[in-house]
Parts: sequence; structure tokens; C-alpha cells
Amino acid sequence: MQRPIGTVDGDDWPVDRGRPLGLRLLALVGALSFLMLGLSVVVPLLAPRPSLPQPPRGLPQATA
Repeated sequence: MQRPIGTVDGDDWPVDRGRPLGLRLLALVGALSFLMLGLSVVVPLLAPRPSLPQPPRGLPQATA
């Protein structure tokens, strides 16, 4: 005969039934948010810096 899940039998430890689906989804969303936050900090550091635009040629230079 099987015991119902979550019951305590004598000196046995209580059986963990896991977490409800809502809490599992909330933990998943939190983990993904943390990952995306980390990526949003790292990606700009790895991207090459844009070069400065070159001044147009053929225009007269200002002299003092």
C-alpha cells in the first residue's frame, strides 16, 4: 500500500512535493530577466567602437 504524497511516517523526512507551477514560472521569468540584464551590460563592452566621421574634403580651411 502506498502512502499519500506529503505525509510523514514515523522517523522519515517529509516528502517534498515540489513547487506549484506558478512559482516555477515566476522563477523562470526571474532567471531570464537576470540573464538579459547581464547580457545588456556585457554586449556594449564587446561591440567595436564606431569611428569618427571624416571631415568633408574640398572645403576651405578657416585661417586666423
